[in-house]
Amino acid sequence: MPMSSRQQIDEQAAEWMLRLHEGPLSEEQRAAFECWQQQGPQHAAAAARMQEVVGRMQALRGRPAAAKAGLSAAFAGSGKRAVRQRAMRHWALAACLVVPAMLLLNSSYPGRWTADLSSGPTDWKTVRLEDQSTLVLNGASAVNLHFDGQQRRIELLQGEVLVEVAPDAARPFIVQTAQGTMRALGTRFVVRRGQDTTVLTMLHSRVAAQSLDARQTLEVAAGGQALIRADGVQRLGAIDPRSIDEAWRRHQLVVDDRPLPEVLDELARHRHGRVQFDRAALAHLRVSAVLPLDDTDRALQLIAESLPVQVRQFTPWLSWVKPSPGAEK
Repeated sequence: MPMSSRQQIDEQAAEWMLRLHEGPLSEEQRAAFECWQQQGPQHAAAAARMQEVVGRMQALRGRPAAAKAGLSAAFAGSGKRAVRQRAMRHWALAACLVVPAMLLLNSSYPGRWTADLSSGPTDWKTVRLEDQSTLVLNGASAVNLHFDGQQRRIELLQGEVLVEVAPDAARPFIVQTAQGTMRALGTRFVVRRGQDTTVLTMLHSRVAAQSLDARQTLEVAAGGQALIRADGVQRLGAIDPRSIDEAWRRHQLVVDDRPLPEVLDELARHRHGRVQFDRAALAHLRVSAVLPLDDTDRALQLIAESLPVQVRQFTPWLSWVKPSPGAEK
Protein backbone atom coordinates (compact mmCIF):
# COMPACT_ATOMS: atom_id res chain seq x y z
CA MET A 1 0.00 0.00 0.00
CA PRO A 2 1.32 3.50 -0.77
CA MET A 3 2.66 5.15 2.39
CA SER A 4 0.37 8.18 2.02
CA SER A 5 -2.70 5.89 1.96
CA ARG A 6 -1.48 3.98 5.01
CA GLN A 7 -0.86 7.23 6.89
CA GLN A 8 -4.33 8.50 6.05
CA ILE A 9 -5.99 5.26 7.17
CA ASP A 10 -4.04 5.26 10.46
CA GLU A 11 -5.07 8.86 11.15
CA GLN A 12 -8.70 8.06 10.39
CA ALA A 13 -8.58 5.01 12.67
CA ALA A 14 -7.17 7.10 15.51
CA GLU A 15 -9.91 9.66 15.08
CA TRP A 16 -12.60 6.97 15.18
CA MET A 17 -11.13 5.46 18.34
CA LEU A 18 -11.16 8.84 20.06
CA ARG A 19 -14.79 9.35 19.09
CA LEU A 20 -15.80 5.88 20.24
CA HIS A 21 -14.23 6.33 23.67
CA GLU A 22 -15.68 9.78 24.28
CA GLY A 23 -19.15 8.29 24.57
CA PRO A 24 -21.88 6.45 22.66
CA LEU A 25 -22.13 7.17 18.95
CA SER A 26 -25.42 8.04 17.32
CA GLU A 27 -26.92 5.49 14.95
CA GLU A 28 -25.77 7.60 12.02
CA GLN A 29 -22.22 7.83 13.35
CA ARG A 30 -22.01 4.11 14.09
CA ALA A 31 -23.24 3.30 10.58
CA ALA A 32 -20.57 5.62 9.20
CA PHE A 33 -17.92 3.83 11.28
CA GLU A 34 -19.05 0.42 10.03
CA CYS A 35 -19.00 1.73 6.46
CA TRP A 36 -15.48 3.05 6.97
CA GLN A 37 -14.23 -0.31 8.28
CA GLN A 38 -15.73 -2.11 5.27
CA GLN A 39 -13.82 0.00 2.77
CA GLY A 40 -11.03 -2.57 2.83
CA PRO A 41 -9.00 -4.95 5.03
CA GLN A 42 -6.49 -2.19 5.80
CA HIS A 43 -9.22 -0.09 7.39
CA ALA A 44 -10.44 -2.92 9.61
CA ALA A 45 -6.86 -3.83 10.58
CA ALA A 46 -6.01 -0.24 11.52
CA ALA A 47 -9.13 0.00 13.69
CA ALA A 48 -8.26 -3.31 15.37
CA ARG A 49 -4.73 -2.10 16.16
CA MET A 50 -6.03 1.10 17.72
CA GLN A 51 -8.67 -0.78 19.72
CA GLU A 52 -6.01 -3.17 21.03
CA VAL A 53 -4.00 -0.22 22.33
CA VAL A 54 -7.06 1.19 24.07
CA GLY A 55 -7.80 -2.22 25.58
CA ARG A 56 -4.29 -2.48 26.99
CA MET A 57 -4.61 0.93 28.56
CA GLN A 58 -7.95 0.08 30.16
CA ALA A 59 -6.45 -3.14 31.51
CA LEU A 60 -3.86 -0.97 33.27
CA ARG A 61 -6.61 1.01 35.02
CA GLY A 62 -5.32 2.69 38.14
CA ARG A 63 -1.77 2.78 36.74
CA PRO A 64 -1.76 5.79 34.42
CA ALA A 65 2.02 5.86 34.03
CA ALA A 66 2.08 2.22 33.02
CA ALA A 67 -0.82 2.81 30.64
CA LYS A 68 1.01 5.60 28.90
CA ALA A 69 4.15 3.48 28.67
CA GLY A 70 2.10 0.69 27.14
CA LEU A 71 0.73 3.04 24.53
CA SER A 72 4.24 4.21 23.69
CA ALA A 73 5.45 0.64 23.31
CA ALA A 74 2.54 -0.29 21.08
CA PHE A 75 3.62 2.24 18.49
CA ALA A 76 7.39 2.29 19.01
CA GLY A 77 8.21 -0.70 16.86
CA SER A 78 6.59 0.50 13.65
CA GLY A 79 8.11 3.96 14.10
CA LYS A 80 11.61 2.53 14.54
CA ARG A 81 11.23 0.23 11.55
CA ALA A 82 10.15 3.15 9.38
CA VAL A 83 13.25 5.09 10.41
CA ARG A 84 15.57 2.16 9.75
CA GLN A 85 14.05 1.48 6.34
CA ARG A 86 14.41 5.01 5.09
CA ALA A 87 17.23 7.45 4.71
CA MET A 88 17.38 10.81 6.43
CA ARG A 89 15.38 12.37 3.61
CA HIS A 90 12.37 10.33 4.77
CA TRP A 91 12.38 11.50 8.40
CA ALA A 92 9.49 13.87 7.75
CA LEU A 93 7.43 11.06 6.26
CA ALA A 94 8.26 8.76 9.16
CA ALA A 95 7.10 11.47 11.57
CA CYS A 96 3.79 11.65 9.74
CA LEU A 97 3.29 7.92 10.27
CA VAL A 98 3.27 8.30 14.05
CA VAL A 99 0.89 11.27 14.12
CA PRO A 100 -2.02 9.25 15.53
CA ALA A 101 0.18 7.79 18.29
CA MET A 102 1.68 11.12 19.23
CA LEU A 103 -1.72 12.75 19.27
CA LEU A 104 -2.90 10.10 21.70
CA LEU A 105 0.20 10.32 23.90
CA ASN A 106 0.20 14.12 24.09
CA SER A 107 -3.54 14.50 24.48
CA SER A 108 -5.74 14.02 27.50
CA TYR A 109 -7.07 10.65 26.31
CA PRO A 110 -4.68 8.29 28.15
CA GLY A 111 -5.66 9.75 31.52
CA ARG A 112 -9.36 9.67 30.74
CA TRP A 113 -9.37 6.05 29.56
CA THR A 114 -8.13 4.88 32.97
CA ALA A 115 -10.35 7.13 35.14
CA ASP A 116 -13.51 6.27 37.10
CA LEU A 117 -15.35 9.24 35.58
CA SER A 118 -14.33 11.28 32.55
CA SER A 119 -15.59 13.61 29.86
CA GLY A 120 -14.53 14.21 26.26
CA PRO A 121 -13.21 17.52 24.94
CA THR A 122 -16.68 18.73 23.93
CA ASP A 123 -18.57 17.04 26.77
CA TRP A 124 -19.99 18.38 30.01
CA LYS A 125 -21.00 15.60 32.35
CA THR A 126 -23.11 15.81 35.52
CA VAL A 127 -22.85 12.84 37.90
CA ARG A 128 -24.76 12.13 41.12
CA LEU A 129 -22.48 10.26 43.50
CA GLU A 130 -23.49 7.51 45.91
CA ASP A 131 -23.61 9.98 48.82
CA GLN A 132 -25.90 12.30 46.77
CA SER A 133 -23.13 14.82 46.16
CA THR A 134 -22.91 16.13 42.59
CA LEU A 135 -19.94 16.50 40.27
CA VAL A 136 -20.00 18.48 37.04
CA LEU A 137 -17.06 17.73 34.75
CA ASN A 138 -16.32 20.15 31.94
CA GLY A 139 -14.34 19.28 28.80
CA ALA A 140 -11.57 16.66 28.93
CA SER A 141 -11.77 16.18 32.69
CA ALA A 142 -11.19 12.99 34.68
CA VAL A 143 -11.55 11.89 38.29
CA ASN A 144 -11.10 8.79 40.41
CA LEU A 145 -13.48 8.11 43.29
CA HIS A 146 -12.33 6.84 46.69
CA PHE A 147 -15.36 6.30 48.94
CA ASP A 148 -15.35 4.15 52.05
CA GLY A 149 -16.68 4.22 55.61
CA GLN A 150 -14.22 6.89 56.72
CA GLN A 151 -13.92 9.34 53.83
CA ARG A 152 -15.21 10.64 50.51
CA ARG A 153 -12.22 11.54 48.35
CA ILE A 154 -12.25 12.77 44.76
CA GLU A 155 -8.94 12.57 42.92
CA LEU A 156 -8.90 15.13 40.11
CA LEU A 157 -6.61 13.69 37.44
CA GLN A 158 -7.08 16.45 34.88
CA GLY A 159 -9.41 19.25 33.90
CA GLU A 160 -11.97 21.02 36.05
CA VAL A 161 -14.93 20.04 38.21
CA LEU A 162 -17.73 21.85 39.97
CA VAL A 163 -18.53 20.13 43.26
CA GLU A 164 -21.74 20.31 45.28
CA VAL A 165 -21.25 18.39 48.52
CA ALA A 166 -24.02 16.52 50.32
CA PRO A 167 -23.81 16.67 54.14
CA ASP A 168 -22.26 13.67 55.90
CA ALA A 169 -20.96 14.34 59.40
CA ALA A 170 -19.19 10.99 59.58
CA ARG A 171 -17.16 11.29 56.36
CA PRO A 172 -15.24 14.37 55.26
CA PHE A 173 -15.36 15.30 51.56
CA ILE A 174 -11.92 15.90 50.04
CA VAL A 175 -10.76 16.84 46.56
CA GLN A 176 -7.16 15.85 45.88
CA THR A 177 -4.76 16.92 43.11
CA ALA A 178 -1.02 16.57 42.61
CA GLN A 179 -0.53 19.92 44.37
CA GLY A 180 -2.59 19.39 47.51
CA THR A 181 -6.01 18.73 49.06
CA MET A 182 -9.23 20.68 49.56
CA ARG A 183 -11.44 19.67 52.48
CA ALA A 184 -15.01 20.84 52.13
CA LEU A 185 -16.41 22.80 55.06
CA GLY A 186 -19.44 23.79 52.97
CA THR A 187 -21.17 22.83 49.80
CA ARG A 188 -20.23 24.34 46.43
CA PHE A 189 -16.86 25.06 44.79
CA VAL A 190 -14.81 24.63 41.59
CA VAL A 191 -11.39 22.97 41.30
CA ARG A 192 -9.22 23.35 38.20
CA ARG A 193 -6.04 21.32 37.87
CA GLY A 194 -3.15 22.64 35.82
CA GLN A 195 0.24 21.12 35.16
CA ASP A 196 1.94 22.58 38.23
CA THR A 197 -0.86 24.35 40.13
CA THR A 198 -4.43 23.92 41.26
CA VAL A 199 -6.97 26.75 41.42
CA LEU A 200 -9.81 26.63 43.94
CA THR A 201 -12.85 28.87 43.36
CA MET A 202 -15.39 29.15 46.18
CA LEU A 203 -19.07 29.62 45.31
CA HIS A 204 -20.67 28.85 48.66
CA SER A 205 -19.46 28.36 52.25
CA ARG A 206 -15.79 27.42 52.88
CA VAL A 207 -13.01 24.99 51.96
CA ALA A 208 -9.72 24.33 53.75
CA ALA A 209 -6.96 24.16 51.10
CA GLN A 210 -3.69 22.46 52.04
CA SER A 211 -0.45 22.20 50.09
CA LEU A 212 0.96 18.78 49.26
CA ASP A 213 3.78 19.15 51.77
CA ALA A 214 1.14 19.91 54.46
CA ARG A 215 3.07 22.98 55.61
CA GLN A 216 0.39 25.49 54.71
CA THR A 217 -3.38 25.43 55.05
CA LEU A 218 -5.67 28.26 54.03
CA GLU A 219 -9.41 28.56 54.60
CA VAL A 220 -11.16 30.07 51.57
CA ALA A 221 -14.68 31.52 51.83
CA ALA A 222 -17.35 32.13 49.19
CA GLY A 223 -16.23 34.68 46.62
CA GLY A 224 -12.56 33.83 47.09
CA GLN A 225 -9.95 31.97 45.09
CA ALA A 226 -6.75 30.21 46.04
CA LEU A 227 -3.73 29.02 44.09
CA ILE A 228 -2.36 25.75 45.43
CA ARG A 229 1.17 24.56 44.80
CA ALA A 230 2.95 21.56 46.22
CA ASP A 231 4.80 23.82 48.66
CA GLY A 232 2.25 26.51 49.46
CA VAL A 233 -1.20 28.09 49.17
CA GLN A 234 -1.93 31.72 48.35
CA ARG A 235 -5.07 33.81 47.96
CA LEU A 236 -6.05 35.17 44.57
CA GLY A 237 -8.47 37.96 43.73
CA ALA A 238 -12.16 37.96 44.55
CA ILE A 239 -14.70 36.47 42.15
CA ASP A 240 -18.46 36.83 41.65
CA PRO A 241 -19.99 33.41 42.47
CA ARG A 242 -23.11 34.19 40.44
CA SER A 243 -21.10 34.88 37.28
CA ILE A 244 -19.13 31.66 37.73
CA ASP A 245 -22.33 29.66 38.17
CA GLU A 246 -23.78 31.29 35.06
CA ALA A 247 -20.63 30.54 33.08
CA TRP A 248 -20.85 26.86 33.99
CA ARG A 249 -24.53 26.80 33.05
CA ARG A 250 -23.78 28.37 29.66
CA HIS A 251 -20.53 26.45 29.09
CA GLN A 252 -18.46 29.61 28.95
CA LEU A 253 -14.94 30.57 29.96
CA VAL A 254 -14.85 33.88 31.83
CA VAL A 255 -11.36 35.37 32.01
CA ASP A 256 -10.22 38.64 33.51
CA ASP A 257 -6.72 39.82 32.60
CA ARG A 258 -5.25 36.34 32.24
CA PRO A 259 -2.17 35.57 30.12
CA LEU A 260 -3.08 34.39 26.63
CA PRO A 261 -1.17 31.06 26.94
CA GLU A 262 -3.29 30.12 29.96
CA VAL A 263 -6.47 30.88 28.02
CA LEU A 264 -5.26 28.84 25.04
CA ASP A 265 -4.54 25.93 27.39
CA GLU A 266 -8.15 26.04 28.54
CA LEU A 267 -9.54 26.23 25.01
CA ALA A 268 -7.29 23.37 23.88
CA ARG A 269 -8.78 21.13 26.54
CA HIS A 270 -12.24 21.70 25.06
CA ARG A 271 -11.45 20.81 21.46
CA HIS A 272 -10.19 17.84 19.48
CA GLY A 273 -6.61 17.84 18.32
CA ARG A 274 -3.94 20.28 19.38
CA VAL A 275 -3.54 24.04 19.68
CA GLN A 276 0.10 24.86 18.98
CA PHE A 277 1.71 28.14 20.11
CA ASP A 278 4.92 29.66 21.40
CA ARG A 279 4.29 30.42 25.08
CA ALA A 280 7.12 32.93 25.35
CA ALA A 281 6.03 34.83 22.23
CA LEU A 282 2.47 35.23 23.52
CA ALA A 283 3.14 35.60 27.26
CA HIS A 284 2.88 39.40 27.19
CA LEU A 285 -0.67 39.33 25.80
CA ARG A 286 -3.53 39.29 28.29
CA VAL A 287 -7.18 38.41 27.82
CA SER A 288 -10.38 39.70 29.38
CA ALA A 289 -13.35 38.05 27.71
CA VAL A 290 -16.27 35.64 27.86
CA LEU A 291 -15.52 32.78 25.46
CA PRO A 292 -17.80 29.94 24.31
CA LEU A 293 -16.36 26.56 25.26
CA ASP A 294 -18.89 24.73 23.09
CA ASP A 295 -17.51 26.53 20.01
CA THR A 296 -13.76 26.87 20.44
CA ASP A 297 -13.29 27.83 16.78
CA ARG A 298 -15.40 30.90 17.50
CA ALA A 299 -13.47 31.49 20.74
CA LEU A 300 -10.16 31.48 18.86
CA GLN A 301 -11.65 33.84 16.29
CA LEU A 302 -12.73 36.25 19.03
CA ILE A 303 -9.20 36.22 20.44
CA ALA A 304 -7.75 36.92 16.99
CA GLU A 305 -10.16 39.84 16.58
CA SER A 306 -9.18 41.45 19.86
CA LEU A 307 -5.43 40.71 20.05
CA PRO A 308 -2.54 40.97 17.55
CA VAL A 309 -2.45 37.25 16.79
CA GLN A 310 -3.24 34.98 13.86
CA VAL A 311 -5.06 31.66 14.08
CA ARG A 312 -4.50 29.09 11.35
CA GLN A 313 -5.97 25.61 11.14
CA PHE A 314 -3.79 23.20 9.15
CA THR A 315 -5.80 20.02 9.75
CA PRO A 316 -8.78 19.12 11.95
CA TRP A 317 -6.12 18.00 14.44
CA LEU A 318 -3.87 21.05 14.49
CA SER A 319 -4.48 24.78 14.98
CA TRP A 320 -1.64 27.28 15.21
CA VAL A 321 -1.76 30.58 17.10
CA LYS A 322 1.08 33.03 16.53
CA PRO A 323 1.74 36.78 16.76
CA SER A 324 0.57 38.84 13.80
CA PRO A 325 3.36 39.98 11.47
CA GLY A 326 4.86 43.21 12.75
CA ALA A 327 3.15 42.94 16.14
CA GLU A 328 5.22 44.55 18.85
CA LYS A 329 5.40 43.58 22.48
